[in-house]
Amino acid sequence: MPARPSFAPLAIATTLLLPACAPAEDDGPASDTEPDTAESSGGVPGGGGPVTPERIAAGGDCPAPTGVGTDHGGDVTADETWAAADGPHRITSNLRVLATVTIEPCVHVVVDDGVTIEVGSSSAPGTLVARGEATDDEVLPILFEAAQADAPWGRMWVWPMGVLDLSVAGIVDGGAAQSDELGALVVQGVATGTNGGAVTASTTLDRVLISGSRSHGLNLDGWGALTDASTQVWIRDGGGDAAPSAVRIEPGVGDSLPAELEISGNVRDEILVRTSKAFMRDDTWADHGVPYRQLGVLYLNPGEFAATATLTIEPGVTVAFDESAGSGIIVGSSDTRQGILVADGTPEAPILFTSAQDAPAAGDWMGVVFSYVPLSGSHIGHARIEYAGGESGHNGFGCGPADNDAAIIVHGQTPDDGPPAEVVRDTEFADIAGDTVVVSGWSGMDGPNLSEGNTFGPGTPSCKVSQPKTDTGACDGTPPLCWP
Repeated sequence: MPARPSFAPLAIATTLLLPACAPAEDDGPASDTEPDTAESSGGVPGGGGPVTPERIAAGGDCPAPTGVGTDHGGDVTADETWAAADGPHRITSNLRVLATVTIEPCVHVVVDDGVTIEVGSSSAPGTLVARGEATDDEVLPILFEAAQADAPWGRMWVWPMGVLDLSVAGIVDGGAAQSDELGALVVQGVATGTNGGAVTASTTLDRVLISGSRSHGLNLDGWGALTDASTQVWIRDGGGDAAPSAVRIEPGVGDSLPAELEISGNVRDEILVRTSKAFMRDDTWADHGVPYRQLGVLYLNPGEFAATATLTIEPGVTVAFDESAGSGIIVGSSDTRQGILVADGTPEAPILFTSAQDAPAAGDWMGVVFSYVPLSGSHIGHARIEYAGGESGHNGFGCGPADNDAAIIVHGQTPDDGPPAEVVRDTEFADIAGDTVVVSGWSGMDGPNLSEGNTFGPGTPSCKVSQPKTDTGACDGTPPLCWP
């Protein structure tokens, strides 16, 4: 059996200086009825109508609190109910919910500078239920906002044993950049750092506005996730120097984001994918109208042996990669930890793999490496791949140029396994660095000719697709050999 060519392992990128960009203009979601607005939380003239982020931020049809209010802080170890009649409710020091706190409609919660609301802990349960109401006649939201708009509060932090249920509610002017756990709402799972574990779906968001965060609006960390009952979420006008992205996830929980996720007006209207793990769980990345920004290499393989991890990228999605050797996708890590990438766009909604740089150029990111994959299952179709071909650490695969920097690299399959199935078709390549666009790194001339059915646009190397080696591991001629 021929020796398998080698490649140098890539380090996981852990930091990146993200360039700032101006907030985008946003006119709000379309509606058959233009919602009224109000200057304070004293209610919206007319009442009723649909639940919109504007209605939530303005306090809907709730009367303004007139009492002396109630102060909260410290550990809550017995069940409590917060009523609107006792408002406003002020949180003056860090609050930790270790029982069940129920917040009634129209409650106005004001939170002091830098103060955090924690729900549960890593070892003790806690539940926060804050469900506003909406009917055809009135909208009665619950608001969590800063006591002073120029002094943001910390965050709402749901620990692995915590449960959060928010409905018709707003989280406003939070996300103070105080620690590594950045975000106005942080949902923490058990799989922190490089650890594995089960997905912790602890948080339900139903018609929830997150606005004015000084960091991420929503941060799903350690495979913390939203429940299937989550519906409409608006994330607006947030972000800061330390965390400009509206949403941050780890690969493996992106499919918990609700279909009706609307992101606008943030420093970066994007979903940041960042992890310290060299493995992931099955995931699906849906089109939410903003790009996924992949920070560092995405290792598409499971954390368990004798298993396979699958990433499905749906039509219309843009995946933007931040740098060359520190960014790209490596599919599979060993024979017993394989990966499957399914990225099938449509002619009307193609998938885009591109650079995240403000001034993109060929070689900004590495590319897609099919390393250890089943012989069928992985496929890229109706897609565009641009600005790839950065340093990959690969050489000796296929019979093309010896240096294998390319947009797509298919590792060798042994003669006993046979060649892989067609992994890319109906895809356009443009502005690719390196010496080859697609590296055919398997053994066996009866494998697919990946130059067929794809388009090679401007700025691509002269060798579009390298020829594979024969069954004996040799080249049928003098390299470099490329498909015409």
